[in-house]
Amino acid sequence: MACFFLPSGIDEGGSNQSPFAPPPSKAQQACVSCRKQKRKCDKILPTCGLCARMARPCDYTILDTIPQQQPAQASSEELATLQARLCELENRLNNASQSQQPPPPRQPSPPTMHINPEILPPLPPKPPSPLWSPSAVPSRFPTSLFLDLDAFNWSTTPIPAPNMPIPSEVLDILSRGTTVQDTATEYFHGTHAWFPFISKKRMELGLSLWEAGPELAFLFLGMKLVSTPVNNGVEPAGNPLYTAAKRFWASLEQAGSVSLQFVQGMVLVTVYEMGHGIYPTAWISVGVLGRWVEVLGLPGFRRGGVALGSVTTWTESEERRRLWWAIYILDRCICLGNKRCFCLPEPDESFVLPVDDKAFDEGNPTLSPTNPLPTTPFTTQALSPFTRLVQSSLLLSRTLTHVRTVIQSNISNRPVPFSLPLLTSLATDLVNFTQVIQSELSPELPSPGTTTTPSSTSTFLPTTTTISPCYTISLLPSLSIALSTLILLFDTYCTPENQHLGPSPLPGPEAHPLQSPSHISFAQQSMQGLRETSLKIRELSLELLDLLVLPSQEKKLSPLCLDSLYASMATLHWLWKEGGDADVREALEDVRRCISRTSMRWRVSREYLEILKRQDVSFAMAFRAESGKSCLTRVDGS
Repeated sequence: MACFFLPSGIDEGGSNQSPFAPPPSKAQQACVSCRKQKRKCDKILPTCGLCARMARPCDYTILDTIPQQQPAQASSEELATLQARLCELENRLNNASQSQQPPPPRQPSPPTMHINPEILPPLPPKPPSPLWSPSAVPSRFPTSLFLDLDAFNWSTTPIPAPNMPIPSEVLDILSRGTTVQDTATEYFHGTHAWFPFISKKRMELGLSLWEAGPELAFLFLGMKLVSTPVNNGVEPAGNPLYTAAKRFWASLEQAGSVSLQFVQGMVLVTVYEMGHGIYPTAWISVGVLGRWVEVLGLPGFRRGGVALGSVTTWTESEERRRLWWAIYILDRCICLGNKRCFCLPEPDESFVLPVDDKAFDEGNPTLSPTNPLPTTPFTTQALSPFTRLVQSSLLLSRTLTHVRTVIQSNISNRPVPFSLPLLTSLATDLVNFTQVIQSELSPELPSPGTTTTPSSTSTFLPTTTTISPCYTISLLPSLSIALSTLILLFDTYCTPENQHLGPSPLPGPEAHPLQSPSHISFAQQSMQGLRETSLKIRELSLELLDLLVLPSQEKKLSPLCLDSLYASMATLHWLWKEGGDADVREALEDVRRCISRTSMRWRVSREYLEILKRQDVSFAMAFRAESGKSCLTRVDGS
């Protein structure tokens, strides 16, 4: 192994010392040059190795004689000058970031001047940050409400209001002229017509936006969000109103906000997400609302007294009940297309239906024609539109629960739980409910009589549908949900393949064919009902096209109406591919035209059209593949 030696008389530090000489004497501290450069010094006298190698003077005596200098205290004049320079630099950086231009070249700083602080001009205010940081305000929420509910009840600990300001971006939106008044007017003439879960009377008697705090500001922001159509060329998820609302939502949650207005605003933001197809965010938001129902103790005013306080008026109690039903409706409707599990449980016998909408809006319980009705049994008496919407959601929940059970039985290779009385009762309730809604839409049609059991030749819906524009938009969501539920039920039993969750039936014993006569009979009824229901939705879509000509009616259009249009369009598309019927093709184009028109209000309609477009492409590719196989077979002669 090669060894490398240093030249004689030179060590590693660079000093001219013989390796056999006695060890040199050393200083007690490093030299001045090494101290200034923060270099390691070997402290050899009279010259350290580094200074000798660099050929510079080495001085040890100065550090011994000169005391270390203390940092000079900054005067008030220097602090004021430094603060002014910092503010100027901050303004330059903000202007540069807004204009997206490189900052101007830095000018040489003028010489420091000693100025009397008393004659200095006031410093420019710091520009407000565009967003409020949630971590800036800690939560004061009492954790004992979740960690030990008994201790929370015994201590009677109140839930404090969130100690947080309204974000500057929200203030910029709501403080422009008469934005708050215009937003309330637009909301109560639009979304409130079909989704009246916010008390109009309490809103009119409430405090102003600036006195009520951030929860009411968030509620007004949600009202403006659902009332303002999204401009063309703007993605709904990138809408500045939506992004501001989601940031405000997160800020209020982290600050420990618990209030009725906060959850009402969350419901409106979720309606926006469902209406514009912002998934999976909308799905997660509905789940969050289900958790907030438990936090607030809804719908009963006794359970809600823990977090919300006691109820003081009849209108406030009804508003809490309607908030629970609003979340229940969204929870059921968002499962229509995916058949997944619900977040909220089924209402028990203590739950009652909402009262008359007019009585709720005016805060007058004497205007309600009847006392609050139980959720069951189904009643055909005249009820308000929101109550009809609740009833349609209850029927949807029953149907989805049954369909999900059938699908899970097929997946786990268990016998399909088929009960003809159960299916007949469910189909009859749905048919009668649609007839009741149509009789309310068209008073000239006779009201339905006794319930009729579907048969192979029965007509599931009225033969004609004449809709009155004065009451249509308010009742249209409940009718649309009922029609979607009928298609869901009939589609499940029209063919055995549809009872399995997948694009095609499973082969072998895993597929359960319809063998019993009751199976076959109900399958025939389902096929007929599927066709009739889809054609009735086509008639409804034509009426809806006429209504949407009026801008006032377009603002009242509910996104809950769109699933029925898509279900009809998908069914007619399947029937046309199967049989090639020209009437079915014409009906398909009418429904497609209506969905395209509704996309001007709710962007989820474009997603529905895109889904059907992909089905057309898949069908065309499969058809070409089959044609290619036929041609190859003929060429081979086999």
